[in-house]
Amino acid sequence: MKRGILVGLQTDDSILEMIRIMNDTYKKDLTIYDDAFLAKSLERRMTGIAVSSSDYPSYLQNNRHEADCLMASFQITYSQFFRNSLTFAVLEQLVLPHLLSHKPENGEIRVWSAGCSTGQEAYSIGILLEELRQASSKAMRYRIFATDLSPEALGTARNGIYDEDSIANIRMKYLKSHFIKQEEAYAVAPGLKQKIDFSEYDLLDSHSSNPPDSIFGDFDIIFCCNLLFYYRPDVRRSIVRKLKRSLAAGGYLITGEAEAIFMAKDEDLKTLSASVPIFQTNL
Repeated sequence: MKRGILVGLQTDDSILEMIRIMNDTYKKDLTIYDDAFLAKSLERRMTGIAVSSSDYPSYLQNNRHEADCLMASFQITYSQFFRNSLTFAVLEQLVLPHLLSHKPENGEIRVWSAGCSTGQEAYSIGILLEELRQASSKAMRYRIFATDLSPEALGTARNGIYDEDSIANIRMKYLKSHFIKQEEAYAVAPGLKQKIDFSEYDLLDSHSSNPPDSIFGDFDIIFCCNLLFYYRPDVRRSIVRKLKRSLAAGGYLITGEAEAIFMAKDEDLKTLSASVPIFQTNL
């Protein structure tokens, strides 16, 4: 086990034993996660199956299904359309028009939604790009690569069907243009779906800098929202380095609001505005 992990939890032998079992028996490293997030996730799992912290290590040791359920519990699948409305407003009014103005005729805007969960983020940026394409006198193309670790979440994203509660943040004109009503649900229109590639990808994969489907990276925009703060600082920095390598010169990295504080300290990025977590690489 790595030295210095779980500084605030090192007196809890049961947690350390759980980490050891997951590493030794199932080859899963839980030390990548933030201490508080890890402790809360473990507690939530034990409470959910009514097993005490003293009994859980042995239960985990002898139950592969529980180990799989525990790992699945670390995958954050909550998502919304147009989450953080101010960020999407800045994208719509400033970032996307700026990118288009600097692209050659029929140039391609490339986007990576990293940790896309059930697809709402990818479809949200797709709607804005499609609206821009239709309104512009300049020919443009766009491609969105959306990745996640959860096959279940990706299945939902590929289906592109959402209930009425899920579409509450979508403007009515977007619903009419980019969705098809299906009884009590809304399906993403085929024209938008075909512009988005959903695939399984591990941000901690040290053998690649970007999703294989994207071939060469060079993204104009990368979304990595509400994900980084679940990891330990060193793991977080490793992910950010990968994302920066995948950005085109002058490209934009977008995070969640809670991550803006530590992202603003990155010397390779400049903050677009103090009010939104959008950061740009140097040209």
